[in-house]
Amino acid sequence: MIDTTNEVLALTEKRDQQLISSMEKLFSAARANAVFSEPVVSGNYTVITACEVTAGGGFGSGMGFGPPEKQSGEASQSQKASGGGGVGAGGASSGRPVAAIIVGPDGVSVQPILDVTKVALAGIAFAGSIVVMLRKVLK
Repeated sequence: MIDTTNEVLALTEKRDQQLISSMEKLFSAARANAVFSEPVVSGNYTVITACEVTAGGGFGSGMGFGPPEKQSGEASQSQKASGGGGVGAGGASSGRPVAAIIVGPDGVSVQPILDVTKVALAGIAFAGSIVVMLRKVLK
């Protein structure tokens, strides 16, 4: 039983280190360099793009011990606890441009960048939900 406990503790420590490493990699996307681009200079104008950066993740783990198994062997029957465990993690990060900051002789202006695909998908989802609601109301 002591060997099993030590093995479980070693696996738990290894799992924690892997989790920390994974989360550090995942959230490294939310740094300032990912949000604002390097300035691009063209003549009297400087353009800096601003991005929306999102990141998320989750994890789960479990372990347990089952009933002792009878070991066949020599004259005496010995029992050894059996157990197992597992861990899983996942995550994602994404970024998209949302604005262009333009610095010129006339001052600073911020021009929004419209994501037409995202607007179209939102419109389709909205129309679909309206159709579903109308069908329920008309029944």
